[in-house]
Amino acid sequence: MLVYNAGCTIDDTTLPEHVTEPNDLDRLINGTFRLFLAALPTLPTIVTIARSSEDDYTPLENVDQIQVDVLDQLRERLGSEIDVKLIYQENEEQQ
Repeated sequence: MLVYNAGCTIDDTTLPEHVTEPNDLDRLINGTFRLFLAALPTLPTIVTIARSSEDDYTPLENVDQIQVDVLDQLRERLGSEIDVKLIYQENEEQQ
């Protein structure tokens, strides 16, 4: 069972706009996130990533870079044969 629409925050309130510079994203993902993965005592069996782009929580300018870089780090740590399911693309194709 996949729960992918829980806690949806699409409403009338606006979120503050902060587009993160690509070099800052690189530092956070390829530095901090990489260290986090290396510090895990055991490898995770499942990882869920929320893009949060439909509700504008993650700026559209950043969401694709974040996804690509995070998946790259997961592949580096867990192996290139990880099974990635992009549920949002399946939903877009059905509409």
